[in-house]
Amino acid sequence: MTALLDRPAPPADTAAVSRPATRAVFVAALTGYLLLGAALVFGFDSIMEDALARVSAASTVTAALDPKLAAVGFVWTPLPALLMVPFAPLRAVWPGLVSTGFLAVLVSAPAMAGVVAGVHGIAHDLRVRRSARAVLTAGTAVAPLLVVYATNGMTEALLLVFLVLAVRRLLRWTAGPGRHTDLVAAGLFLGLGYLARYEAVVAAAAATTLVAAVTLHRTRYRPWAAVGADVLLVGGPAVVAFVLWAGLSWLTVGSPFEQFTSAYGNAALTAGGTREPGGLADVAVQLGALAPLGAVVAVAAAVVALRRRDPAAAVPVAVLGSVLAFEWALRAGGQLFGFLRYQIAVLPLVTVLLALLLAGGAARPGRLRAVGATLLAAAVLGTSAWGSAALVLTDPVRATQEYHRIAPVVAALTGGPPAAGDANGMWAQDREVAERIDALDLPDGSVLADSGAAFAVLAASARPSAFLVTSDDGFDAALADPAGQGIRYVLRNDSGGVDAVRARHPDPSGWTRVASWPGATRFSYTWSLWRVG
Repeated sequence: MTALLDRPAPPADTAAVSRPATRAVFVAALTGYLLLGAALVFGFDSIMEDALARVSAASTVTAALDPKLAAVGFVWTPLPALLMVPFAPLRAVWPGLVSTGFLAVLVSAPAMAGVVAGVHGIAHDLRVRRSARAVLTAGTAVAPLLVVYATNGMTEALLLVFLVLAVRRLLRWTAGPGRHTDLVAAGLFLGLGYLARYEAVVAAAAATTLVAAVTLHRTRYRPWAAVGADVLLVGGPAVVAFVLWAGLSWLTVGSPFEQFTSAYGNAALTAGGTREPGGLADVAVQLGALAPLGAVVAVAAAVVALRRRDPAAAVPVAVLGSVLAFEWALRAGGQLFGFLRYQIAVLPLVTVLLALLLAGGAARPGRLRAVGATLLAAAVLGTSAWGSAALVLTDPVRATQEYHRIAPVVAALTGGPPAAGDANGMWAQDREVAERIDALDLPDGSVLADSGAAFAVLAASARPSAFLVTSDDGFDAALADPAGQGIRYVLRNDSGGVDAVRARHPDPSGWTRVASWPGATRFSYTWSLWRVG
């Protein structure tokens, strides 16, 4: 087996040769995800809270009383909402695009299709046999958890596509010195990844450390200058993204890290929420279901990497594994909820490690080897698919977000017993609230509401400018003195989430309750509408 410095780089035209097939893989995956996402959203009213909230924020940029780009907010990363902003005005001709949250699926579906295409490209670059490459690609495309997050509008798909694309470019760079265009591309993907999800900063740091180590090992003449240049190429974009986003947040809202300081941030939510039992024990169960043979693949990849003196296996571990390790540390410290989606990076991690184990097979003829490679890929990804599906469909504790949306759909389609709790349709009454307020035909800025809680109402409203919301100038003054600021009605979330109106006016005096909504499901918010004065 060849040593690191003698390992031949992929041919210069490798990427060009793989483009038609990779493009076809992307289109096929995208078509399937969009069709399935449309069926879930429009057939079962299934959309996740965070996805609908980002759609509402994107729409607020152009449709609010005080339209501005800062309406996307600074608690969460900006890229998911910014990608939706150009399309949000289409609510004028297709209200359901925004009110149902389907606009978020138009981001998550292409992103996850990009993950599938990225895995196919990696397997092609590594010259994995065609049959095994097909299994790796198809297994990624139909992996249950990846399908869920391709079709529910959440940001996991956007994070994964940037990480997988960075992995592909770094693998090409490790194949031989002088491939700085791949290093530049990897850095750009990691920088974009940070703007999609904060966890990507850990991947960027780990990838930068790996690049520094490899460059130092390779370089004999002026090694530290070479290390500095390569580190700047791969880590610079993430640093720029980090500084720019923190600076914009600081200038706009007075805090560079709203995720940690805001009442709407994850730090406040986990501090005020109920700690789930289990901790890392639950994480182990989740990982065991998502990748039953993952540990075997990881050990085998490590052994082969050591025998070859090849750093390739360290690339997916650094980029994808660092994100997993970061989330495990947060979970152990009680700073992260035990959601299954926080383990999603294990799926492409195991798949890429498996591709590395099967690398070079296309150059070694032999029917028996081809069959063995294909069966190995099928065994690893097949057990993963089985375990993932079983967890999502049977465990409302360790797969709580997925179970309450997917299990009811499967039960309805198969005629099986109903699931224990159905979160689909949870925004139905929020749309009723919007219809009731729209029917009042109120002037602009006359309804006070906290958009952090009322995002579904704002997304469904035909006249969102009638609301004075959190991102609007004058919200704080109106919250302190609604009547004095011309507010006619106040919409209050009476349970669930964070609501500045409820916190400031827990017992309104001098107001008249004109309507109440108990929530469409046990997962829904409950609402009350008050007339001021």
